Order: sequence, then structure tokens, then C-alpha cells
Amino acid sequence: MADDSFARIEIANLEGRAQSTRFRQKLLHSLHAALRSSETIIKNAIRADTGHTDSEIALEYTLAISELRTHYESLSLEEDLKNQRALENLKATTNVGIVYITSSNRNQFFSVISSVSSALAAGNCAVLKFPTTLSEVRSVLGKILSAALDADVFAITSTNPSPTFLSKSTLLDQTDEGTGAKVVAVVDRTANIPYAASAVGLSRTSFKGKSSYAPDIVLVNEFVATDFIFHLVQAVTSPVLGGKDFTPPTLGKTQVKSQSSTRKELEDNEGYKVLMSGAHGSIVDMDRKAGPLVRRIDGRVIIVLRITSLDDAIDICNGSETLLEASSIFAASAEANYICLFIDARISYINHIPIELLLGPLAPKHPSIPPSSLPRYPTALFRSPKPRIVQASPVSSMFDEVIQSRPIRVSEVWTRSVLELPLRAIKQADGQTTGFFDQALMVVGAVALTVIGSSTYALFWFARRR
Repeated sequence: MADDSFARIEIANLEGRAQSTRFRQKLLHSLHAALRSSETIIKNAIRADTGHTDSEIALEYTLAISELRTHYESLSLEEDLKNQRALENLKATTNVGIVYITSSNRNQFFSVISSVSSALAAGNCAVLKFPTTLSEVRSVLGKILSAALDADVFAITSTNPSPTFLSKSTLLDQTDEGTGAKVVAVVDRTANIPYAASAVGLSRTSFKGKSSYAPDIVLVNEFVATDFIFHLVQAVTSPVLGGKDFTPPTLGKTQVKSQSSTRKELEDNEGYKVLMSGAHGSIVDMDRKAGPLVRRIDGRVIIVLRITSLDDAIDICNGSETLLEASSIFAASAEANYICLFIDARISYINHIPIELLLGPLAPKHPSIPPSSLPRYPTALFRSPKPRIVQASPVSSMFDEVIQSRPIRVSEVWTRSVLELPLRAIKQADGQTTGFFDQALMVVGAVALTVIGSSTYALFWFARRR
């Protein structure tokens, strides 16, 4: 991408060209048509780069199209015109301008389409940075996107733009996966064990065990651990997204070797015991003496750690130095609610692991927008607030009245009402009610008195009979 392309993007942003609703609809229509007509080419490119099974490739392609459709359906010319014409709009937003996307190699097709379609649907110009590689997906996507999208609002680059350009852009770095932020699954004794094992097995073995949201460790209650492992073996040996995969030449020897390095590293550690190992994955039993898991797991390796209680699971999860990226809790409602309240995780899923999370990078961090599984990138990420307020606040209205007619008494009355009015009562109990332990002592005391009284009466009765 030459400097003149960056200049075209900046000019289009200044002109607000990407903000037109009709223009955005036409862009997404064009992109959708191009992707649908190139389905076979795209799937072949994914297969050549990743070696994923046909089921996994179909899932990636379908979810990417679904993301695009979701963003397109969110556009409404009538609604936009209504919001624009409204004099007051407290929820009004505007585009952020330019979105600079650094592409991830993890499920690259899904990652690119989900982020680019969201940025464009939000009314922004988008710049996509592709690494210089021999990737088939990169080559195919580059041709499709360049032909389907307007060069004034979208561009592809393999080099970094100037710091000035970046300072004007909203950055989306899909390569920032982090090394300390982990994903944890918790299986309580109240869980549906066969289903929990199936969900964990699917997440950890699909896409060659490289899913960002696959659990790095599974905490299983010791009372159901044996049953869970039994069903987990079945899930691993008979994967849902089954089929024949292979190691593509584009991965190279280094990456192929890294896929088995995790298992070898665990085998050499005395704190880990390999329970099962096969072509579809491995199950490793982790001992407490192994210490905390310090890094993310890569590959089809499922680490199981036995826990004694929910509080034990909470302590293990919160013992990490970083916030969990996600937690999947398999338990009955009350137990699941309890553990979700106290685990420090960006998002928690109860009794399921969303299938769409198995693809693409981690959801971007935002202070007010929660992580989303579908769509991965809500358009709100690329919009900023721009409210319009007509109605003056009561305080402003009162002071306007003071300025115009100078009734100082009005101001004094308001001042006294604010300063002298006490805060609303908390309505907390006065502590004189009977508590749980008080009730227990009363019950025990009553029972004891009853027993003593009955025994005394019985002894007195027998004594009189004699």
C-alpha cells in the first residue's frame, strides 16, 4: 500500500463518505456477493493453510458470512434518518473515523471478515494490515476484498503507516493474544457430566487445539472426576467436528513440532500424568504439586485438575496474576451463580462453550462493552458517543429564572432543600431479630430441656411406682 492510498483513506474520512447508510449497505452487499461466489476457492485456501477438516472449514466460512449478515441487518436507513432529524438524542453516536486492523493468523478468514465488516458497517474507513507470508488465505482475501470494496474507504497494507496516521486511527490488534490470560472450565458435582465432557472435548480438540477460548485447564470436582474422564475419553476419540485433517506444507517443520511440544513438556514434569494419548488428543491429570499453570496451552491437550469444592475452584482461578479471559461453568443453577460471582473472568458461560468462540482471536478489551461471541466485533466498538441535549436540567432552569427576574429566594429555597434534606434511610435491620445461629441455639436448648424434663418425669414416675 503506497502513501497515496493512506492519503485517500484520510480524505474519505474527512469527507465522511463511509458514514452514508446506503453506501455502507452497498459495500456489504458487494462483499457478500464476492465471498459467496468464491466459496470453493476460499475453502480450498483455508484447507491448504491449516489442514483443518471439512467440517471445521465449513464452520469457519459459514460463521464469517453470518457475521457479515448480522452487521448488514443492523443497518436501517429509516432509523438513521429518524435519529438524525431528532433534535434531542441522548444515545446518538458517530463513527470513530479510521479503523486500523492487524490481522491474526488464527482462523484468518473469519478474523478478517468479522472485523472488516463491523468496521465498515459502523461507518468507518478501514485499513487491513496483512503480514507478508505465503498464505493462500491472505492471497485470496487480498484479491476479493480489493475488488469488492471501494479503495477510498478500504485498503490493504503490509507495512506500518506513519505515527501520525496511527494517532488518528482506532487500532484493533488481533495478534495480541497475551501469555498470562487463561481460559478455565469448572465442572461441579451437580453438573451434567457427559455433556460437560463433550463440550470440553470439542473445544480443546477442534481446529487442532488452537482455539483462543478453549479451556487451558479443567477443574473437576473429585467426586465426579473418574466419571468425567471416562466421558472425556469418548469425546476426544470421537470428535464432533470429525474428519480427516493433515499437516499442510505451509505450516513448516517448526510449527508442526510446536504442536506436540506441549504434551512432551507435560510428560517430563512429575506433576502431570498422561491418562490418554492418541491422534485426536491427549488427557493429562494434573497434581497439586505441579504448581499453578503459568502459560496458555497449545494443541490438543486437556489438563484436568481435581478440586474439593467450589471455593477451592475459586481460589485456583483467582490465584493467577491476570484476569481470566473466560470461564465455562458446568453446574446446577445455584452453584453456577455462586462461582460466577466470585471468579475474576471477563466473561463466564454457564453449562456451555459457544461454538463460535472456537474461531478467531480473543474479543477486544473495552471498558464498557462486554466481550461478544456473536458478533465477535459489535459495531459499538467502532462508534463513539455524540449525544444532543435540548431539555435543560432543573438546576439550569432555576438559575435561568434567577438571572432573568432575580428572585434570590428561589435559589435559597433550593439550596436549603439540598443541604438540609437527609439521605434516604438504609432500611437495614436493627440487629434485634433472631439470627440463624440464635435460632439454632434456641432449637438445641428446647430439645435439651425437653429431654431433661422427660427424663426427670420418667425417673420420678418409676420412683413412685416402687
